[in-house]
Amino acid sequence: MNRKSLSVSVGLFVILVITMTITLVLFLNADGFSRKDVQRYQILFDSSIKGLNVGAPVTLRGVKIGEVVSIKTKLYHNHQKVLNVVTIDMYPDAISEQGKSSDHNVLGQLMKQGLSAQIGLQSVLTGLLYIEVDFFDSLPEMQPVSTEYPQIPTVPNNLEEFIEKFESINMAEMASSLTEVLDNLARLTGDGRLNKLIDDVDQAFVSMEAMSNEMSSSMAGIRREFASMSRDAGEVTALLKTELPAATQQLNETMLQLQETMAAAEETLAPDSPLMYQLTQSSKDISRASRAVDDLADMLQRQPDSIIFGRKAGDSR
Repeated sequence: MNRKSLSVSVGLFVILVITMTITLVLFLNADGFSRKDVQRYQILFDSSIKGLNVGAPVTLRGVKIGEVVSIKTKLYHNHQKVLNVVTIDMYPDAISEQGKSSDHNVLGQLMKQGLSAQIGLQSVLTGLLYIEVDFFDSLPEMQPVSTEYPQIPTVPNNLEEFIEKFESINMAEMASSLTEVLDNLARLTGDGRLNKLIDDVDQAFVSMEAMSNEMSSSMAGIRREFASMSRDAGEVTALLKTELPAATQQLNETMLQLQETMAAAEETLAPDSPLMYQLTQSSKDISRASRAVDDLADMLQRQPDSIIFGRKAGDSR
C-alpha cells in the first residue's frame, strides 16, 4: 500500500470515528431533558440484582427520568447485612407540574410523598433489568443503614423467582428440541404425499366453491318459485276475504229457509193435522167406493141382464 492510499484510509477512519462519536452524543442526549441539574439517590437491595447494569434506565410509569450510575455490594457490620447499593441520577426537569415553573422541584415533592423503587425486567430474552419508581400498593421498605446519598425505599416483587425459573431453563436441550422440530418440519414439507394432500385440499376447495355457486343458483330459482307461490297464495287469500263472507251469509240464509221448510213439512204431515185427517177420510171413501164397485161387478156376473131389467127379487146381494 503506498502512502497516498494509507493517508486516505486513515482519513476515512478518523471521519468514521468522529461520526460515531457525534451519533453517540446525540443518542445519549435524546432523552429530551438536560443532564446538568442532577439529583443523586441510592437504592439498597437485599436480594440479587443480576441483570442490572450501569446505564440502566430509571423510569416513572414507563418514562425515563434517570439512569443507574453505580452498582456496589457493601457489607454493613453493625447490621450483619450484605446489601447491593445502587446509585442513580435523576433529572428533575424530566418531570413538570401544571401551573408551576420549570425550575420547580417536582421530584423532591414526589420523594416526600412516598416515591419508592422496584426492580423491573426490560426483556425476557436479554434478562436485563431496570428500576421503576412509583407509588406502589405494597409497603415500602427502608434499610436501617446510613447512605452517602438520600435513600429511596424499595418494594418487593417476584422478579427474583422469575429469573431463577428463567435461568433454570436448559437452553441446550431447548435448542436440540427446536432443531429436531425443524428437521421433522423439513422432512414433512419435502414429502411428496404432503404436496399431494395440499393439491387434494385445494381441489376440494375448488369443488366446494363450484358446488356453492350451483347451490346459490338453485336457491335463486327456489326463491323465485316461492315468491310466485306466495303471490298466488296472497291472491287466493284476498279472494277468500272478499267472497267468503257473502257466500257464508247466503249459505246461512239457505239453511234457515231449509229449516223453515222442514218445520212446515213436519207440521203439515203431523197425525193430527187437517191434511192428514182429510187424507184419512178420502182413503175411507175410496175404500167404500171400491167395495161398491166389487158388489156391482159380482151382481153383473150373476145377473148380466140386471142392468136392463133390474135386480131380481130374492137376490140379497
